[in-house]
Amino acid sequence: MTAVHDDITMHIEGRHAAILEDFQALLRIPSISALPTHDADTLRAADYVLGMLRKANLEHVQRIETDGKPLLYADWLHAPGRPTVLLYAHYDVQPVDPRSEWNSDPFAPVIEDDYIIARGACDDKNNLTAIIHATAALLAEGTLPVNVRFLIEGEEESSGEAIEAYVRAHAQELASDIVLIADGGIAGHDQPQLEYGCRGMVYVELIARGSQRDLHSGTYGGNAPNPLFALATIIAGLKKPDGTITIPGLMKTVRPPSEAEWANWRKQIPRFEADMAADMGTPLVGDPVQSPIMRAWAQPTLEVHGFVGGFQDDGSKTVIPAEAKVKLSLRLVPDQDPAQVLKLLQKRVAKLTPPGITTEIVNLGMGMPFFTDPTSPAFKASVQALGAEFEKEVWLARAGGSVPIATTLQTVLGADTVMVGFGLENDGAHGPNEHTHLPTFFRGVRSFARMLRAFGEIPGAH
Repeated sequence: MTAVHDDITMHIEGRHAAILEDFQALLRIPSISALPTHDADTLRAADYVLGMLRKANLEHVQRIETDGKPLLYADWLHAPGRPTVLLYAHYDVQPVDPRSEWNSDPFAPVIEDDYIIARGACDDKNNLTAIIHATAALLAEGTLPVNVRFLIEGEEESSGEAIEAYVRAHAQELASDIVLIADGGIAGHDQPQLEYGCRGMVYVELIARGSQRDLHSGTYGGNAPNPLFALATIIAGLKKPDGTITIPGLMKTVRPPSEAEWANWRKQIPRFEADMAADMGTPLVGDPVQSPIMRAWAQPTLEVHGFVGGFQDDGSKTVIPAEAKVKLSLRLVPDQDPAQVLKLLQKRVAKLTPPGITTEIVNLGMGMPFFTDPTSPAFKASVQALGAEFEKEVWLARAGGSVPIATTLQTVLGADTVMVGFGLENDGAHGPNEHTHLPTFFRGVRSFARMLRAFGEIPGAH
């Protein structure tokens, strides 16, 4: 480790209390972007992050109003001859349902042993806090090794439409050589990992309609179409019992992993499968032809997220509902096109729809898969920085989740793009009792600082 890295490490360690204070304060704000009842909270989170950017001594700090949740921008552009790095993260979080499965208030952070428990602890308020404080630590020395632009959104966990439109309309103002997406995870507390790809998504609500009103099941049962049964039939028809998706044409454009990818993945399989099984508490299931790591990283998936229809309250009511709904999503891999996949889904649903039922598919959001070159200068610099921090070989992986804006930033800005974060697969992102390991969180702050330093040393990057 070089002297300057030692200095940065000591500076960050001296700021642990202030970093943790910001992290906890941000976690206390229920910035659930998908629920309109939390719009005011989402704005509070945005304002808190603006304060963090100002405290970091960044410039041109501003809240950018959009048709959705505000974007946040800041920059520091005083490193002539050095690359410009756009730093991305998000301040919104997922809903907390089911609330009854939380052991504590999701928005009252609790520290137990070395873990902090709260919604957003590992997705993405840990990485957001870490990247801001890493930049602040470097800037406290009087300068930065690179030029930086921050672009932070508040809709990653819902539509993501605001940032998509803004980036396309303001590409020149956002011009950068490197994009660093502070959203993702690592393989273990002691095992660094860089993700060079993540899946895209098509998220829809499927509505089935039968009769013009709810019906008495005694009078009409046996003659009336039942939208709940219809949805059950359709959903069952989208997959075989072994998990194989039955949408014709879905696999046509899937890009298989290269031999080099497989060589790297094979080293990770034992830990990947053991960690996933331990976290779920059940055996791994799915398409028997594919390995679990392939199913998670390089194959599309289809999952059902919730049904609504008919009588939901306690007690009984013998009703045949007029309408039922189900929310489902497909995760997509390179080179699948969300718009084309939506058309394939619509065609398959139409074929599976029983007589007497009409169906409608409402598009709730789409995102492109992301893939970047793991041999690019920025990616290699990131590998070097993480390896120096963890003093271990860095595993290269794809992510099963989605970061909708990643491909847009990469293609519109024409920049080398790197995705890194410091949550673990079993940290409970999107689920009850979400948490993050605090020593790994602080390691993330140091790692981000090292990455910025390494970017500044890329020959000819500017």
